[in-house]
Amino acid sequence: MTLTNSTIERLVEWCYKSDIIANIRAQAREEFFGDDEVEASDYLADTGSFNGRERRFMGWFTFSFKLPDGRHPAELAAQAILKEPKLSLTLDAIQKARYVTGVVTKVMNDRGFYMELEDEKFTVNNPMLSRILEKGQLVSAHILPNGQGRWLVGPGWLTWPFSPGPHLRPRLKTLFQPNPIEVERFLQGKTKTPEEVKNVEHPQDDTLEAAVARMSEMARKEGKPNLIMSPEEWKDIVLSYMANNDAIGFGEEIRKLAENIDSIEEANKWLALAMNIWNTTPQPDRGGKSAIEIMRQQRGNRKF
Repeated sequence: MTLTNSTIERLVEWCYKSDIIANIRAQAREEFFGDDEVEASDYLADTGSFNGRERRFMGWFTFSFKLPDGRHPAELAAQAILKEPKLSLTLDAIQKARYVTGVVTKVMNDRGFYMELEDEKFTVNNPMLSRILEKGQLVSAHILPNGQGRWLVGPGWLTWPFSPGPHLRPRLKTLFQPNPIEVERFLQGKTKTPEEVKNVEHPQDDTLEAAVARMSEMARKEGKPNLIMSPEEWKDIVLSYMANNDAIGFGEEIRKLAENIDSIEEANKWLALAMNIWNTTPQPDRGGKSAIEIMRQQRGNRKF
């Protein structure tokens, strides 16, 4: 007998709907989203949807949050909806559940993927993610053992817009293992964002040519030849993603072009330079104006 993805979803659904823990769930929600904090959330592109936020919250609440008696909500759910022998197997998996940030080392089509965290290796069963993830991506997720040497993924998994280079990868356990709330604060753009991210400069040039020149200068300086392109080449790339409003896909493209990124700070530096190009690219459906031109026009030609 093994733990299945459908059982995990049943546990999550119970924790989401149960009246027994409704008050605790409401208090936990405030803790997770920081609803008691006065600073407004400004979620990163494509991470602030209701479904995405709820899935991340429920992953944390179901498997990481602890009730006053020390149990996880998932344990209450299991005892409420499961019977032996599946109950014992599931309770054991819940107690061994982990929230990890690891590197995808191989994707098994329509089956799952292999993930590595320094000396630990995880074989993860998830057909859906096998069609989404790519080798080298950095993933944060709740994982649970299925009872047969493999792992399953809980709700609220996240891919980071950079791949760890040779300096970061062997030190992920000590340098980059954010907990779910720290991840949420990062996505919210709140003050608890890691220092590496807060210190990144976000350039705002007036023209595409200036933005490309800035990118090229930095790329030459730091040995990133794939990021050295002409304004027309950059324009073609941006418009291909802009047509589908796919900022995340654009970020993934930059991650691949930059190669061997060793830290959040470095990843965000290249993303900031790339978004500067995105914002200065003329848009055919906007009369040839760029996003930055439109914003400045709306704000009375004042730079922002």
